[in-house]
Amino acid sequence: MDGIQKTGICQLRLTQFRSYESATLRLNPSFEPVILTGHNGAGKTNILEAVSFLTPGRGLRSARLADVARRAEDIVPDGVDVLPARWSVSATVQTPCGVVQVGTGTVDGSERRQVRIDGKPAAKQSDLGQVLRCLWLTPAQDRLFCGDPVARRRFLDRLVQAFDGQHANRLSDYNAAFKQWSCLLREGRFDTAWLSGLEQQMVETGVAVAASRLDVVSRVSRYLSVSEDPLFPTAEICLTGVVEQALLTQAAVDVEDQFFDRLRRSRKVYAEGGSLAGPHTADFKVIHKQKNRDASLCSTGEQKALLLSIILAEMRAQLQEQGMCPLLLLDEVAAHLDSRRRNTLFDILCDRPTQVWMTGTDTETFGHLEGRASFFDIRESEISLQKAA
Repeated sequence: MDGIQKTGICQLRLTQFRSYESATLRLNPSFEPVILTGHNGAGKTNILEAVSFLTPGRGLRSARLADVARRAEDIVPDGVDVLPARWSVSATVQTPCGVVQVGTGTVDGSERRQVRIDGKPAAKQSDLGQVLRCLWLTPAQDRLFCGDPVARRRFLDRLVQAFDGQHANRLSDYNAAFKQWSCLLREGRFDTAWLSGLEQQMVETGVAVAASRLDVVSRVSRYLSVSEDPLFPTAEICLTGVVEQALLTQAAVDVEDQFFDRLRRSRKVYAEGGSLAGPHTADFKVIHKQKNRDASLCSTGEQKALLLSIILAEMRAQLQEQGMCPLLLLDEVAAHLDSRRRNTLFDILCDRPTQVWMTGTDTETFGHLEGRASFFDIRESEISLQKAA
């Protein structure tokens, strides 16, 4: 890793964010792992969520902005009615291109967040992706392969976004056009010109979204083929979906024509309650290669190990192809991992040229990292440095 500039946060500041009225973390510039320990409900995950808001999207909890603001009952006496407080998250970030100041937050009662980069308003939220990229795992993802495909698409899109800072924009544009198209048809408003315009937008952005997903699945697969450590299973990954499968054998322009034709032919069926296959229905499939078993049939521990294998492969792909790694946020990462696999993971992460944030209920879980990480104790949303490397 010599010669590669590490990526990380030098200072993080939270204001009226979740359980924090105000908090500041100053971090070691060598960017060793950051360990946050404390009892359940102490505020550890809130810090990881704050970091995740320094990238495009709705953060690791997919929360509404109004829910992120510190709760009114924590601020004023009972019975006093106030608007949701404004909140903000700001940071000094070391990137391969130098130090950048970033900040994001809302004004009172707003459902639209603002972004500032080096003191200047950003044109789009996606501009954050040019400064900092993040991957994360949370306890809610421990059974990702058994749940709704929406969660799996969201996980895959985070991998894609870490490679392509504009992916979030295209996905947002596709979803907005699809939602409007859907509403028009379900309300019986067959405005041909309006529908055609929306369909054109869905075709252009949807095929681009599918192509980006396929590209990242292919990139990551190359690094999954050689396991980092035998303690971590090898995952085989693929993307299913009508548009995605068509792109495997046909030119993008032909797939666009087919998707556009399908949209026009689907209007009446969709208006009557039917469905439409597209990038919004694609699924991310994972197989445990050594056992030749669908991930959904694996144990919780195996599923978590498969997710970690995918994330580690993504980080290797970024390092080799882009010369940098995304930040990694691991909430309660030790859960469902035995001590050998856990310590192996810690060793691998220490070798990555990026900052890794991890939470847990006790310091002993991270004893293998003593002398190689900064430990913070979180108690009732109060942060204190326990020990540093």
